[in-house]
Amino acid sequence: MNELLNNVSGMTSTWVILIILLVLFIFTGIKRVDEGRAKIVERLGKRHKIIYPGLSAIIPIFDKVKTSNVNLETIVNGKRLPLYDSTGITLAEQRMDPISKKLIAKDNSEINVDPIAYFKIVDPIKLVYDVADFAGSFETLIETTLRQEVGKYDGDTIVQSRDTLSDNLKKALQGAATSWGVQVLRVEIEDLSFDSKVAEFQNEARFEKVKRRAEMEAQKAEAEQLVVMAEAEKDANILKAEGEKQARIRRAEGVFEEDKLKAEGEFLLESRKQEGVAEGFAAISKALRENPESIVALESLKAQAKVADSIGKSENTLIIPTETAGLFGAIASVTKVLDIVNTKRAAPKKQNNIKPEETTLKP
Repeated sequence: MNELLNNVSGMTSTWVILIILLVLFIFTGIKRVDEGRAKIVERLGKRHKIIYPGLSAIIPIFDKVKTSNVNLETIVNGKRLPLYDSTGITLAEQRMDPISKKLIAKDNSEINVDPIAYFKIVDPIKLVYDVADFAGSFETLIETTLRQEVGKYDGDTIVQSRDTLSDNLKKALQGAATSWGVQVLRVEIEDLSFDSKVAEFQNEARFEKVKRRAEMEAQKAEAEQLVVMAEAEKDANILKAEGEKQARIRRAEGVFEEDKLKAEGEFLLESRKQEGVAEGFAAISKALRENPESIVALESLKAQAKVADSIGKSENTLIIPTETAGLFGAIASVTKVLDIVNTKRAAPKKQNNIKPEETTLKP
């Protein structure tokens, strides 16, 4: 009986011990991490692993969550703000906003630069164990890198190169921050200003520059206007010359058409005259064929016309009746026609042995 009691007591003690160990494991070995946070687990005092949001298990006694000697801060408006609390290390996007720095540009002008760097912790173990003072180190890195970048520009160009300055600063910071377990998301230049006197001089210089640019633009516009006017005048002269050319062509065509019509009219008129003469010749020829004796009468009239002409040229005065003078005029007309007819009938008259030249007029 005593032995049974001893066995029951031993088993109970064992279960009690197991339950106690289980409870201890649950309370000390199960760790919960909030969203956006992370915790570092040390095993036997050395870095071991990172536990992220959710439930994670560790080995009690051997493992523990690091809660001391964690120096993680950032600087905002000149004040240090912690990046670690009892819930763990923040994984959200943070910013480093140090006070503005007075830097020297390439032309020895003093420039006030106020940068802002946005970053995110991606490897808390490196940041906690490898960097003693993250806030001070990051601020110094920003200042040193910014001093080098500003020294590449002069006072006139740095204002226009703000975006380039931000990109170069981000690349330089990212190269150094990677070994810290930090990702630089972006860098912005919140303010970029000069001393009052320098700013006044620069404003005057910019005003003169803008003024010169405006004058150049005005001169360019004037030159373009002159070119346009010259082109317009050139086109007008070309059109005028083309118009005068066309006018001369039209006038020449008009003169040509006028001369052509006039020549055609004269030709038609002469043709009609020739047709009339031809018809007259044809009628005389027909009359002579029908009455050959009329040739002798016509030759006599021709001779009388010659006598009358001689008498008119004589120095002796001779009075001829009016009827006789009219007759002589008729004779002259008929004689002219007869000459033409005789020319055409010369061959037949020679065969008939008719010699009009020998015909005499008997009074």
